[in-house]
Order: sequence, then C-alpha cells, then structure tokens
Amino acid sequence: KRQPVSAVELLDRRSLRSVQNMPGMPVWVKGLSDNACALLIESRAASQSLLHEQLHQVMASIADYPLEQQVDFSEDPAVYNQLWKIRKDTFPAVGAVRQTGTTVIIEDVTFPVEQLAEGVNRLIQLFDKHHYDEAIIFGHALEGNLHFVFTQGFNSAEEVARYQAFMDDVAQLVAVEFGGSLKAEHGTGRNMAPFVELEWGSDAYQLMWKLKRLLDPNGILNPDVVLSTDPDIHLKNLKPLPAADEIVDKCIECGFCEPVCPSKGLTLSPRQRIVMWRDIQAKKRAGIDTRALLQTYQYQGIDTCAATGLCAQRCPVGINTGELVKKLRSQAAEYEKTADWLAEHFHTALGGARLTLTAANTARKLLGAPRLGRLSASLSKASKGRLPQWTPAMPQPLRSIDFGAASNDARPRVVYLAACVSRVMGPAYADREQSSLLDKTRALLEKAGYQVVFPDNADSLCCGQPFASKGYPEQAEHKRQELIAALLHASRGGLDPIYCDTSPCTLRLVQDLGETRLDLYDPVRFIRTHLMDKLEFTPQDEPVAVHVTCSTQHLGESQALIDLARRCSKQVVIPEGIHCCGFAGDKGFTTPELNAHSLRSLKDAVQYCSEGISTSRTCEIGLSTHSGIDYHGLVYLVDRVTRPRTI
Repeated sequence: KRQPVSAVELLDRRSLRSVQNMPGMPVWVKGLSDNACALLIESRAASQSLLHEQLHQVMASIADYPLEQQVDFSEDPAVYNQLWKIRKDTFPAVGAVRQTGTTVIIEDVTFPVEQLAEGVNRLIQLFDKHHYDEAIIFGHALEGNLHFVFTQGFNSAEEVARYQAFMDDVAQLVAVEFGGSLKAEHGTGRNMAPFVELEWGSDAYQLMWKLKRLLDPNGILNPDVVLSTDPDIHLKNLKPLPAADEIVDKCIECGFCEPVCPSKGLTLSPRQRIVMWRDIQAKKRAGIDTRALLQTYQYQGIDTCAATGLCAQRCPVGINTGELVKKLRSQAAEYEKTADWLAEHFHTALGGARLTLTAANTARKLLGAPRLGRLSASLSKASKGRLPQWTPAMPQPLRSIDFGAASNDARPRVVYLAACVSRVMGPAYADREQSSLLDKTRALLEKAGYQVVFPDNADSLCCGQPFASKGYPEQAEHKRQELIAALLHASRGGLDPIYCDTSPCTLRLVQDLGETRLDLYDPVRFIRTHLMDKLEFTPQDEPVAVHVTCSTQHLGESQALIDLARRCSKQVVIPEGIHCCGFAGDKGFTTPELNAHSLRSLKDAVQYCSEGISTSRTCEIGLSTHSGIDYHGLVYLVDRVTRPRTI
C-alpha cells in the first residue's frame, strides 16, 4: 500500500477459473494451481521515466515473495486491457454458467488489511460449507475490500434456508470475528439490514433509529433499507431471473451492453429488453394476461431495436439481444408469400424502389425541399412508419445499370459486388459529390490497375439482409446462398478477390461460410490490403468526420478505417459516444426517432468538418441528415487524395 501503485486487484483461483476458457484469455491462466491467487497491479505516472522508476520500486517491494507465475508489467494497451479483462469478466462469467432460473448474488465486505489473507480463506471455507461451488472472490486488495459472487435459487424452502444460513455465517465471520464491515462500497441495504445491529452494536443501532425517525417519522423513505424491524427482510421480495429464451437466459442484467445501444434513453436498452421479456414470459406461465404488455413491448422492445448486435461485443458472455428481437419479428411475420415473391423477383423489387425514389425526387422539384420534408413527416407519422420520411439527404434514383461483360485483359481481376442500395441509391440532390458510389468505386479500382468484373444478373442478387432484419430468415438465407453461388462463378471458384462496397453486406456474407472459398473484402480491408501499394496518398487539409459502422466494428476493421482516414486527411474527427447511428437499414425512414436520438450529439461534434465518411450507404443518409454535412463512402475520399503510384 506504500508503493506507487494506482490499483491492486485480488482474484482467487475460482474467479480466474471462471474466465480461463473465454476467447482471448492468456494461456497461463488455465495452468495455475488449485490454490493460486492473483494480484493485478497497475501503476501510472506523468512521464515514462517516472513510470519506469515506479515499476522498479514496485517489483523490488515484492521481490522476496515466491511467485507461481510472473506476468510482466506492460505499457501496451492491448496487453494491459487483456489483463484487466480477466478482472472485469469474472462477475458476469459466474452468471453465465448459472442454472437457468437462478439469481446472481454479489456482496462486498471489508476485512482489516492485516487479516485479509486469513479472511479470504475463511470466506472460501464458508462457500464449501454451504455448497456454493461456483462462488468467486475478487476485490480491491489495498482496502481489504472483497466482492464475492454466487448463484442462488429461490424456488424452494430448502434453497432459501441454505441462503439464510450462509448469510448468517458471513455476518458472524466478517462483523464479529474479524471486526470488518458488511458493506464496503456498494449498497445492498435490504440484504444486510438484519445484521446492522450485529455489526455496530445496540447503542449505535438505536441512535441510527432515532435519527431515522426524526427525519422520516412516517417511514416512507426507503422503508426496510439499511434499517428494518423485520429480521427476515433479506429473505423477502427476492428477485428471480426467470427463463425467457435460450438466446438471453444467460443474461445477469449487468448492463455492460447499454452504452453502445442506440435506443437507450429513447425506449429500452438491451438489458431492459431482456428484463421485460423475462417478466412477460413469467406472467404468461402464471396465467396472467400479457396482451397489454406485449402491445407496449412491440414498439418499446421490438420496433425500436436496431438489431445490429453491438451489445454482444460488450456482453461478457456474448449475448446478442438483436437476435432475440429478430426471432420475435420472425414469429410475428405475416407476409411469407410476399417475401417469397420479392426474393424471386428481386430485380422487379429494385425497379419499384427506383420508382419510389423517382416519385420522391419529382415531388421535391414540384413542392420544394422544405415543404416536402414537412409533408412527408406528417404522412409518415400518420401511417405509423409505413410511409418513409423524406429528408434532404434522401438519395436520388440511380438508373438500372448495364454492368457489361468482362474484358479479360492482362490486368488483375477484382469482382465488384455492388450492394442493392448502391445499385438503387444515387447521391442526394444537394450533395457536392454527384457521382454514384458504384461509378466512384469502379473508377478507384481501375485507377489502381484492376480489371473490374461484375457477377452475372447483378440486379437480381442480394445478401438477404433486408429479409433477415424483417423476420424472414428462410428467404434471407435463400438470397444469401444464391449470391454466394454467383460470386463463386464470377471469381472463378474463389480465385479472384471480391470487393463489396457496403460493410453490412460483407458482414452477412462472411458469416458461416464454412468450407466455401470466397476471398471477400469490405471497402476498408480491400483498400488497406490491395490498394496501399498501388496508390500515392496526398492528405487534404480539410477536416473529415469518421463514422465506424456497426458492421465495420464486427468485421474488426474499426481502427483500420480510422487509420485510412488519417492517411487521407490531416484532421480526422471521431465523434465520441456514437457507436451506432440507429438507421438500421430502413429504420431511419420508418422509425426516424431512433436515428435522431442516436445522432443527437453529432452536429456539434462535426461542426468544423467539411464532410464525413462511412461504409454504409443507408447509414450515410441518417448521418447527413443529423450532422449538417455530407457523408459519403470511404472511396470518395480515397479517390480524391490519391493517384496511381509510379514504379
């Protein structure tokens, strides 16, 4: 504690064991002995030289202690974040392996630091005595502050009695034998209320009650929290985690998912979606009418979910709440025959989309943009989102394209998969860039010396994402497999690289490819792996905003996109706190409040930027609408600042 350290975290062997099989965990974790204990030590300093002095001092202070495993200090964020991940994932990991229907209990107590080691071992003995085999201990060692986590069922009198006996023993151990504290830093005031007098003594306890009654004579402020006359209050109103769906049953409601959810604060977060769905399912099993709840949940839980799966990246056990929402949409899907027809006549469907954009563009010319914007907003609201809302960022129609046959010259080939939105949506009427994404991409690839090849019947192809997001997984998979077959043919059995100009389509295609040999690239990965040595970059002075799409994050190309932007511009802005734009395919049209809520801070963040870049055409519509600047595909920026490299 006298050393220059910022944090010293303690983990017992059980907590280490709870995470040792997770992806990305160091190999040495699994090899520790049964009674090992870990200290995670962090030191910080204002300069590197001072930091190195501090590390030397810390290591010297523990040099005489035998170590089972030496883990060196590291200044590499990838390394030290991995070490912190061991500590941070322990609590959720216990919840993930719990039996469905049981509840995760976390408590925090304090032992005198001088007796910390003995206190830890005695607490472990209590776990063994009461058969909490999954229980773990971790905590802040310098303060003697220990968190312990265990799972508990409350479905039988025997389970409740086991819990009661365990808590009685914990209170006796911590408060009486060691003179510690039953609460360290977190408040579980009902759970510890029966033991306050045991810890503090009768005189102090009665003084607490006198103060309570002076300030709260009617007992209406947090009744039974910290102070209670009911010795069994910790055994009442126990919160269950009932089974709801196997996709989300492992959730312990930790809330790690919430910061990246675009609907948090508008409607429900992923955690809240799961909590509400659990409650609905429990009520159904109890024979309670849930129709009113389900009606409310439709908008709050299902319609306003972007279903992009960013929550799974933050969830310690990988729960994708979007998958639950897609499943619920599928169960409620009523237009199977329509979906079948659209899948089989996709070329015609795209023609209809072009016709719709033509009608909107004609209305804009006749009515003017401001009047059309107001009118379409009213119509969209009146139709409950069935009519899309027009904004000045709405694309103009792109004519049906004659892709033409490959020339088969000596240049290296690249198969260009233009997403359906790229084949239909041109630039907005006021956009300074009036070349289509398709034309701009083809020009960039040819500038780099590639022969651009298109799949046969390109206007009939689709990755299936529109069907999947609407709850039609069979039609979605049919279109996906049809596209994969076309790409295999176009790439000569996977010989040629395939460039997909929209990252959401790329993500859908690369998932579950199995043995299929396709060399698929999103714009970021293709540019960084195939074009960097063929083009010379001259970065522009104008600042550029970067939006990293959800699919780019899933593809692991987030930093690569930012690095590419920095090669193209001397000033790059990445707006803080915007993880998902909330456009979610077409929800920017049908549920525009989701897009607006997610991007509510964007305009201020990019006010000094000349333009923004992204890798999803639909995302760019919402980003342009709510930023006040034009957002384009990455290729527009790359094409502008590059020229062919001279050999």
